[in-house]
Amino acid sequence: MRNKYILLEMNQRNEIRADVNMTIKSMELTEIENMNVKMDTGCPYTSIPILRFGISNAKAQQMKQRDCDDDRIRKEISFGVNDTKEKRDADKEKFRAGKYMELKSITFQHGDFEIDFGGVCISKDHVKVSYDRTGNILIGMDVLSQMDIHIGKSKILEKTVFIACPYDSLNQEYLEALNQHFDI
Repeated sequence: MRNKYILLEMNQRNEIRADVNMTIKSMELTEIENMNVKMDTGCPYTSIPILRFGISNAKAQQMKQRDCDDDRIRKEISFGVNDTKEKRDADKEKFRAGKYMELKSITFQHGDFEIDFGGVCISKDHVKVSYDRTGNILIGMDVLSQMDIHIGKSKILEKTVFIACPYDSLNQEYLEALNQHFDI
């Protein structure tokens, strides 16, 4: 049975995670299944480190080179929270000089992104991909803002839960779940 809303429990590390299926059509990646992602309300854009898909370093670098050479693919710098001012300044200089292959902080914008939370599907025109990073796949506010979201202590489960449903498919089952878990 396909879900009509998303229900996730906060884990012991105070994270909200999900196992999802994804597609990035512009990269011809159409069967990315059972990938663990982290909901990140502090991240403005969804970010996918391609190495998390099990792609080898060598293949990832080939893909990065292809994207570096393609003027149609948008390139951006994406800094981490712990990056120093010196690193940021040096990376900005390399970016302006077009030295994209030397940058680990670069992301590439790819089109036709879809994410499936066990039957609840969200589509985006594009998603940011990195080829050098190995961290979490972060589902950012660009995706989360397309949903009605409630986070709180469930009166049924007695745990903190994340319940969400896309605005364009709000349904009675979702509204009933909100009432059951939160008395909303």
